[in-house]
Amino acid sequence: MKKHLSLFVATLATLFITLTASAQGEWKWANYWSGTGGSSANIFNTITRTAFDEEGNIYVLGEVGGQSTFNGFTFQFINNPQVFGSPDRTSMLAKFDTLGNMLWYKIMKASTGSVCFAHWMEVKDGKVYMSGNCELDEVDNIITMGGVWLYYFDTLITGQQVHAIPIEQRQPPYKAGRYTYFATFDLDGNLIDNHFVEALSRRISAGGVRGQEYLCSGNGIGINPMHVDEDGNTYVYTRLSYDGLESDPYTIIIDNDSNKTYDIYLPRSGWGLNMGMKYKFSPNWELIYSKPMVDRTEGIAVSWELAGDSVNPVYVLFLESMSFDEADNMYISGHIDLGLFADMGGDLHQYPIHIYWDSTHYLSMQDISSTDATSFIIKYDTDGEVLWCNQLYTTGSDDAGAQNFAMAEWNGSCYKDNHVYITGFGIKTGGNSQVYFDDESHPLLFYTDNRPQTGFFVKYDASTGQYVNQGIIPAEIATPGQFPAVVNNRVFSFANSNYGSRIYQWGIDGTYINEININSVNNIDLPSTSIIVDDIGNLLLGFSTTSSGSLGNGVSFGSPTGSSSAVFALYHNPEFAQPFVPDDSVGIDEYYQNREREIYLYPNPTDGHTTVCGYMYGYTGIELYDLQGRKLADLVEAWQPSNASTMQPIPAFDLSPYPAGTYLVKINFERGVSVVRKIVRN
Repeated sequence: MKKHLSLFVATLATLFITLTASAQGEWKWANYWSGTGGSSANIFNTITRTAFDEEGNIYVLGEVGGQSTFNGFTFQFINNPQVFGSPDRTSMLAKFDTLGNMLWYKIMKASTGSVCFAHWMEVKDGKVYMSGNCELDEVDNIITMGGVWLYYFDTLITGQQVHAIPIEQRQPPYKAGRYTYFATFDLDGNLIDNHFVEALSRRISAGGVRGQEYLCSGNGIGINPMHVDEDGNTYVYTRLSYDGLESDPYTIIIDNDSNKTYDIYLPRSGWGLNMGMKYKFSPNWELIYSKPMVDRTEGIAVSWELAGDSVNPVYVLFLESMSFDEADNMYISGHIDLGLFADMGGDLHQYPIHIYWDSTHYLSMQDISSTDATSFIIKYDTDGEVLWCNQLYTTGSDDAGAQNFAMAEWNGSCYKDNHVYITGFGIKTGGNSQVYFDDESHPLLFYTDNRPQTGFFVKYDASTGQYVNQGIIPAEIATPGQFPAVVNNRVFSFANSNYGSRIYQWGIDGTYINEININSVNNIDLPSTSIIVDDIGNLLLGFSTTSSGSLGNGVSFGSPTGSSSAVFALYHNPEFAQPFVPDDSVGIDEYYQNREREIYLYPNPTDGHTTVCGYMYGYTGIELYDLQGRKLADLVEAWQPSNASTMQPIPAFDLSPYPAGTYLVKINFERGVSVVRKIVRN
């Protein structure tokens, strides 16, 4: 009997290895840049956007600090040591081939005390479009003129040069001040066109001076998506924080041109109001429209929360993502928080609260649970008119420690084949709390009832805005990154969970397929995490991290101590090039259990150290057997978390104490199943 059992175990292990090997992709390469400046918590080195062109070349937009390095070597941006050594934030756009070789780069960098933010990028029709913020310090009041400068792509602009130009003749970027820039390059990195937009606050100082601002809000308060349509019109969505009197205009100035100066009267007053704005610029950069995203509100306690405001109280609007369809309709996702809650002195709101996008479309907050964060998706046409809107709903209280708390946010979207896919995460603590789609008619699924947090994607019909289906991450405490990808009936998203970093994959019907295990990757900054996938099986992952790590099969990256790195890496799997067809005969329980078939050991063969890769959530121990079925050792003990947020470590073990030969590794799971893998010790 024992001989037959050993033969069965060995045969089963061989079968599992055969199935696993046929389905594996591999990491091809990883690049990373880093730089000094800022603390590790205030990450200077980030990935903002990534893109493929039609030839498979890769474009990366992001930010980097001073004393920059690329893959651990000094980054020779420019020969000027003054510019290189500046510690402040730099915008960077770079192009790479499919092997990861850098083809060209462009940077925007300012002298100490100034910043250059990278906001958005898209590649289409043989051009690269990008936007961001830059500033050149005021030069007329500075004694040492040579210390002020702005490196604008290929041009170093010094304060001394600017000082020699008559004030009335200075134009951006030579004109001192703060600007949001919009630049267009060809695919070889040549600058084709650029424009500069500044905004004047409607708040007037005692001396009669109006503050100069960026058109787009700066870092740390959401993203500023842009899009260029087939006619050359540019659309910009951004969060605006302003104050001042309703009778004073908010002024937009394009390219310092008096013929392109626009006064906008916003029907709100008070301090610190944070709202969304949408802009459309013509091909010759005239302002076609500028509109607030919020038209009006109902049910919010105006008099108590913001004295003197004739229309609205304090609310905070975050924009998370933008995608667009073939007709250049826009799909904008984000979330709204109310400024004050019951635990800050009393809840004076009247429910339901309505935040109107126009006269008929609105977001609804049903009770106090919604005021913590309510996510929305809006479809706009090319005239900026709302076609439809939808949102997440929650029930419960606003107290995260309560037994009926629920909250959900989504953080990224993409359009594909008349559907919009949005990634997010949800939390509930029991009781009557829940997260819903489509006005409570479709609850968010959770991995299990006693694991009350989950990451997910949700799919909406792009024509009607109605919910279609959802897919969840099979793990607790899973938070997806900002940008999902959809290709060949497959949905991809990166996520941190309580058992490590993974790239998750679903069918477009919500069927969970599998995940790519990323070895030894920790401390990932999720808001800057993105994924793009092409139709030939290449996946590009971009993220920011404060630690070094390994992605798998020998591909690794670094991060300097006390700083951060922006990492982008290419993974290839031929299966991604084939449309995914779900097996309708397999139920969800069987499907999750089948994920164990894709577990593998790497490296194998090994000189000693080996890592277990694949779906490892809830493993209870790993054992070592010889080919006769005799147990030799417990390689990895059961994992016991110290608290609910502790990530489950990626299991690894060492076979160095054992003689060369072939062994069986048995992995036990709390689901009552075991997986056996054969491993060769060299």
